[in-house]
Amino acid sequence: MGTKAETDSQPAPGPSRWRDAQLVILLLLIVSSIYFSRLSVLPVVREECRWARGAVQMIESGDWITVRQQGQVFAERPPMGVWGIAVTGLIRGEVDTLAIRLPSVLAIILTCLLVYGYARGFISHLGAFAAALVFATMGQVLQIGRMGESESLFTLFFASSLLLWHLAYERSWNPTVMWSLGFGFSALAALVKGPQAPVYFATITVVYLYLRKDWRQLFTSSSLVGAGTFTVIIAAWQVPYYLKTDAASVMATWTGLASDRFGLGGLLEHIAKFPLETVTCWLPWSPLLVALLSRQTRKLLRDQSAMCTFLLTSLCVTYPSVWFAVGARGRYFMPLYPIVAVLIGLVIERCATASTGTYPRRAWHQFLIAMMVVSAAAALFVYGTAFLATDSLSDIYQPFNFSMLFSLAGLVTAATLWICCQRGTPSSRFTAVAAIACFTGLAYTGLIVNVHTARWNNPTIAVNAFKDQIPADKKLVSFGPIRHTFAYYYQDSIDQLDWPTTCESLPASVEYFCFNRSPGDTAKQRKSGRGRSISSTPGTLPFAWEEIASVCSARRLRENHTVVLGRVIWPLQPAMVDVTKPQKNCPHGQDLAEKRFEKPHHLVQVPASNNRSIFPAGTYATRLTPGSSESKSLVAR
Repeated sequence: MGTKAETDSQPAPGPSRWRDAQLVILLLLIVSSIYFSRLSVLPVVREECRWARGAVQMIESGDWITVRQQGQVFAERPPMGVWGIAVTGLIRGEVDTLAIRLPSVLAIILTCLLVYGYARGFISHLGAFAAALVFATMGQVLQIGRMGESESLFTLFFASSLLLWHLAYERSWNPTVMWSLGFGFSALAALVKGPQAPVYFATITVVYLYLRKDWRQLFTSSSLVGAGTFTVIIAAWQVPYYLKTDAASVMATWTGLASDRFGLGGLLEHIAKFPLETVTCWLPWSPLLVALLSRQTRKLLRDQSAMCTFLLTSLCVTYPSVWFAVGARGRYFMPLYPIVAVLIGLVIERCATASTGTYPRRAWHQFLIAMMVVSAAAALFVYGTAFLATDSLSDIYQPFNFSMLFSLAGLVTAATLWICCQRGTPSSRFTAVAAIACFTGLAYTGLIVNVHTARWNNPTIAVNAFKDQIPADKKLVSFGPIRHTFAYYYQDSIDQLDWPTTCESLPASVEYFCFNRSPGDTAKQRKSGRGRSISSTPGTLPFAWEEIASVCSARRLRENHTVVLGRVIWPLQPAMVDVTKPQKNCPHGQDLAEKRFEKPHHLVQVPASNNRSIFPAGTYATRLTPGSSESKSLVAR
């Protein structure tokens, strides 16, 4: 081997559209296979339910300006994410699991293409291909990108604003186009999650232009046009939203969530732990960043100083906003993951093509060997657990046939990486990157999804049984906001009433009602609210009522959050009843399970004598026992 880096570390001279087309097709095949695989197996949980109900109410009411929950304005976030779910719901004819998650998946795929296109403007096919797959198979992207939450769409728009702006700047595009692209996509990102995008975009561009000694670009007519583009896009929604609501709702939408993230309690602990959490979110690719600590590696990046300066500026300018915010979580930095992916793609390109015997080349080989060991160890572990049926392994249960398939895939991946490590040819580098990405995708869509399927609560059956207790001619209302998980699975609208404190405050038309029961509630005080708007009410009702059933509304069955169904006893009888404790007699309980299901173990009623249970007596929760025939059938889908 020569003493210089191999020639494929630089973009090939002349047009290479055919090669780009081949790699884009391969990229689409890999990413689509990962993200569309088993997309609807897991139940709809947490924030997915909230935005899904917002989309349903948009469609039903025809009001596409205001996000509502139970008919009440939900002023926590702009509506772009809800719009995506509502549009796919209209196309599919219902807001089902696929309609909820499809916008996120499409956003991830488009972001991968964006990363590839941006990287190809500076580096080789290998670096661009690697960067796109790195983003798609980061651990946290695999987790969030398959769920109906807002991070994927937010990442697409924000990454578009940054990467297209920088590409236009380095390629000397028309400045008006450059600033319009940057500000325009920043505005779309702001309509997903608020002010984070424009603040990030403005800060990054100012610092970068200062470092490039080109700060005059900030004070041109083109930048004013870009700012005008941002204003027009935001105003198109903001003005009618203000007219439909009020100034307080506008302020809460833009500043509420951000203000909740900052505080002093636990700050030092957060500062110490958050970098580790961030690096973990980038697995399995983050170990490659260690190579940047070597002067030899940094020397190989000198010809890409402009791109490296931009990438590092973007990360250094924005990271403190989550590092020093106690309430920040790893996913809050996800809009910068495409930046990290391009940086890792560049490291892969230079290390994989560096001269034999140098540290960068050894770093690449060490990474391949590490991934080879991980894939082989995972294969052997899953193979071994397939023959063990102990209670300690029930939470990681895998179907036998899948265990054999995964073990084979792990061993094939390990062998492939070993061969690629030994050969070191241009094609072997592409193969190694693709093999790691495919195995990582299989590990998540197979192993992790199976584990979640066995542990997560799918309340469909329980909520339907709950719903059957209400006569068809009766309307269910909630005392205070009801949990969005229950509201989504219940499907029908549930009118929200204030918590009654006197008999006179209860409308005469109310017979069947529901409310949330949470850990820590007492007769003196119970939590009530939605999202950021948390308040408290008395833990008592001032009239006699009958508890009919309760259903688990948490993501996991062991989380003691339930929704209680009650019936007012008319004529109204004044009484002071503690609602935080289940009533001893919960009518219709056993009949409910026997009537609705041939296999009543799907709907578990917790007996009063079961002291080990975390659920109160009378609670109904959907549960699949790991290893049962029903669990195996669901997990194998």
